[in-house]
Amino acid sequence: MTDPYAAISRSPATITVAGRLVTIPYRPAAAWLTALADSRPSLALMRVSDEPSRSWLIGQLAAGALPLETAVQGSYDALAAVGGRPWWETYRLGVLSTDTATLGHLVLAGVDPAVRTLGEWCAAVYTLLTRNAKPEEVFKFDAQLAAPPPGFEDEWDDDQDFAAMAEAARNLPGMA
Repeated sequence: MTDPYAAISRSPATITVAGRLVTIPYRPAAAWLTALADSRPSLALMRVSDEPSRSWLIGQLAAGALPLETAVQGSYDALAAVGGRPWWETYRLGVLSTDTATLGHLVLAGVDPAVRTLGEWCAAVYTLLTRNAKPEEVFKFDAQLAAPPPGFEDEWDDDQDFAAMAEAARNLPGMA
């Protein structure tokens, strides 16, 4: 579950990787975008964690004591923790922000990635890309943004019973 207030926080975030707490100090969106560009989402954690955590991660990976998949999941957890939304949404909005026209609009609007959190940056990108769209276009964009990548469908499951929700909706007044 993501914390939407994390998107505006400038406090350090903490995640757990292989049973160890890893600290991610506040980094502006520009630092995250650079980390994502250098390593895609998979190893961004190595670029944004604090020095003790980074040293531990690199040492454990080098010694073969930390599976690469676990470190990659740590990066995904970090993106969700600071972005305030599922990691794949944070990543996709970050990538979309590097489009020349999108970046140009954001810069002209005064949205500076060097002073904004990653979550704020993603919110600005989302708003820019949907603000003049028709409702059906926003719905399509939202569906594409929210769809997890292959293999991560379980993270998308919110444990809510869709059949029960559909039944409850059918029982609302005027929904007969």
